[in-house]
Amino acid sequence: MGLKLSGKPIRTGSYERHATWLELFYDLVYVVVIDALVHRITDVDGAHLGLARYLAFAALFVPVWWAWTGHTLFQNRFDPDDLPHRLLTLLQMLAASFMAIFATDALDAGANGFALSYVVVRALLLAMYWRVHERGGAYADVTSLLLTGFSLGAALWLVSIAVPSPYKFAFWAAGIAVDMATPWIGAKRLARVSVHATHLPEHLGLLTIIVLGESVLSIVGGVETSSFGWAVLVPVLFGFLLLGAIWWLYFECLEASLLGAKYTNGQLAIYGHLPVYMGLVTLAAGIRYAINGELAGEETIWLLCGGLLLFMVPLEVIHGARLGGERLRRYAAASLLLDAGLAATGIVAAGLVPSLQLVLVATLYTAYVIIESSSVTPGVGR
Repeated sequence: MGLKLSGKPIRTGSYERHATWLELFYDLVYVVVIDALVHRITDVDGAHLGLARYLAFAALFVPVWWAWTGHTLFQNRFDPDDLPHRLLTLLQMLAASFMAIFATDALDAGANGFALSYVVVRALLLAMYWRVHERGGAYADVTSLLLTGFSLGAALWLVSIAVPSPYKFAFWAAGIAVDMATPWIGAKRLARVSVHATHLPEHLGLLTIIVLGESVLSIVGGVETSSFGWAVLVPVLFGFLLLGAIWWLYFECLEASLLGAKYTNGQLAIYGHLPVYMGLVTLAAGIRYAINGELAGEETIWLLCGGLLLFMVPLEVIHGARLGGERLRRYAAASLLLDAGLAATGIVAAGLVPSLQLVLVATLYTAYVIIESSSVTPGVGR
């Protein structure tokens, strides 16, 4: 039994549940938002990306991910499905669409538009939490914590609109810091409303699929900007091989160990997926440049290897935390070997042509996945 909103219960039990059609629609909006951010690192001037440009992408990726995470976790914990909640979700989707509109110029002329769009997304989330909070009961201390912290974070973003650049971005950073610290501060309270054991990994996996789709778009985009031939076909094939290996490892080997696992606040899996998603986007850019050769080789190889390391290391921590004994030792040894191999490849392959770099990285990673998957029964986990 749960609280009732508009005569309909908020379901917080341990029943089996999956993403609703509205949640899937909500996720699709973030396809557009993430795609707008990807262009910040795939449309370069000249033959260099530069650290500053990549850091600007990373800085904008965090609030986009946090906006998506906020709705996902509310839906996961409380699962309302009445008319007001659906309308609030649709309004959030509209506000997220405006984030996409302003994303390409969010650190310049579009900064205030991006900030206001983000504030609206968070304000609508606060309205969702308020609807639970006003009913009181067992969840009031949880919702009061989140309402307080998230309100302060949104207020800092709202104030930033009146602050000139570059100081406004300090308010953005402070707002995100307050938001992200709030669940850690109230971890014990949040444990009373534990995240759903099947819905959470499923939803994290859905965004993984969305970001993997960006890599497929990068393959197509890389071909479109090149003269098609054997020199392009080889990196296309190995790029898709790499994406297939990533899918296989994540969904057949690693996600299986999360499904049905016992969670409390779920923060390791939730926060750990930020670098996972950022790594996949970084890798997508690397694959594109490996195909069209528009970026210098030393930067392409670090997009490829760095992206894979961003993707793999947090997953190794998330899934290693659920292992023990000999299985943990074997998994840790294999993971360290892969990580060292990727780092070494990033150094020694910097002088090679980008297409060959992609071949080497894809071969190394696929070999790891084959070895790793041989010790896991598909769909069962560790």
